[in-house]
Amino acid sequence: MASSEGRLRAPVINGIEGMIGEEAVVSVVIPGKIHLGAVRARGEEWPALSAVGDAIAAGVIVIVLEVRGGHLIVTPSSSA
Repeated sequence: MASSEGRLRAPVINGIEGMIGEEAVVSVVIPGKIHLGAVRARGEEWPALSAVGDAIAAGVIVIVLEVRGGHLIVTPSSSA
């Protein structure tokens, strides 16, 4: 058997930065890039802005692209 010694592991990212790439559901309509809405992710409500600038309706599944000042920057999921 090969030893796992010498293998590099990807760093574990915890906290809000670890949400990048995860799905969330819009809970309060996100009016656009400069007005906050909210998403539900990891069982909690988070303030969110639209990355695309267009409004995102409540109930839409989004992907977290970025975290900026405690706000999640999201875009609609392609599977939505």
